Amino acid sequence: MKKIMPILSILLLCACGYDEYKMPKEAYINLNDNSIEIYDINSNINDLIKDTNTKIINKNKSLNTKKLGKNKITIEYEYEGRKYKYDTNYNVVDTTKPVFLSAPSYINIFKGDNTDFCKNVIYADNYDRNVKCSIEGEIDNNIADIYNLKYVLIDSSNNKEEKDFTVNVIDENTSYDDNDDYYEDEEDDSLYFSDIIKNYKTTDNMIGIDVSAWQDEIDFEKVKKSGCEFVIIRIGVNPDIDRDLSIDSFYKTNIKKAKKAGLKVGVYVYTTAINEKKAKEHAKWVVKTLDKEKLDFPVAFDFENWSDFTSYKISTYDITNSFLVFKNYLKKNGYDAMLYSSLNYLNKVWMYKDTYDVWLAHYIDKTTYTGKYILWQMGNTGIIDGIDGYVDIDIYYKE
Repeated sequence: MKKIMPILSILLLCACGYDEYKMPKEAYINLNDNSIEIYDINSNINDLIKDTNTKIINKNKSLNTKKLGKNKITIEYEYEGRKYKYDTNYNVVDTTKPVFLSAPSYINIFKGDNTDFCKNVIYADNYDRNVKCSIEGEIDNNIADIYNLKYVLIDSSNNKEEKDFTVNVIDENTSYDDNDDYYEDEEDDSLYFSDIIKNYKTTDNMIGIDVSAWQDEIDFEKVKKSGCEFVIIRIGVNPDIDRDLSIDSFYKTNIKKAKKAGLKVGVYVYTTAINEKKAKEHAKWVVKTLDKEKLDFPVAFDFENWSDFTSYKISTYDITNSFLVFKNYLKKNGYDAMLYSSLNYLNKVWMYKDTYDVWLAHYIDKTTYTGKYILWQMGNTGIIDGIDGYVDIDIYYKE
């Protein structure tokens, strides 16, 4: 025992001299300018490090980017066989400008009208829920004339976005062109399903439709014989945040008859879930209503209440997070989910689009959308045997 005691004493002395937070004399970790954009889910510890002669153990650990300002992170590293820790700060910043979702470029008003032009604008920001809108330029609403003004959006991080517009102040007894003849000589814009198959069908895609109670009774046997391969069916509708989600009156009939006809099926829910609570409620409702129904496509989250978006006082992160909460709940209950949205809002609102499936709505012969998508709703004036009236036409890409 006497021989062992000195050895243990030496080992204990050595161990006491080891401080995992004290960087060895020859080791170094040089850091970058540690400013990270708010809500950047792809940033990690490795992004903070400029160069080092140590082995960074947790280099792929994600950074918390949900809080502006200074954030603390512990870098774990190894040097000469020993493990150490190094605390450092990084700064989360917001350099993203607000976006105009809709803003008229030309406005007519009568003399004397005190119009709040910002009320004509719909806008959003990735972080700020209450962006400030103001108007730059001079206007005398008592003098009939044409005035060039500017909308100005400024968020809480002083990021600014501007857009020019024109105001025409007119006398009350003055008539003006309000595009009364806009609909004259309107061309037939019907999309005949047979033409879509002829022009777009390949071995790598499927041509289909999406339907709701608006189509009323559908003869799915005729739809199938027309060459249709799938149908996306509205399962529920919630057009207003103050109302409950309700089942589409034709959902049960549509999915039963579509499957019987041999069509592949999917469902979508028209939702105004603008926060985590509502998103989870709607996800639960969908799972319950599906009642283990087998689907061939992800469940689509369809948010379209953009005209009210500014009044909701939410950010683009908030609405994206609502979808992700919806998606994650469905995933836990055996269903995949996808986002339905038009090109404008995919480009301006929805975040993290490379992390989930997208159903693109873009009514054009050839889409210019550069992001990834699995479904393309190419038009809403489709004509197909079995449906009385227009229907949306979609292309699904197998790859």
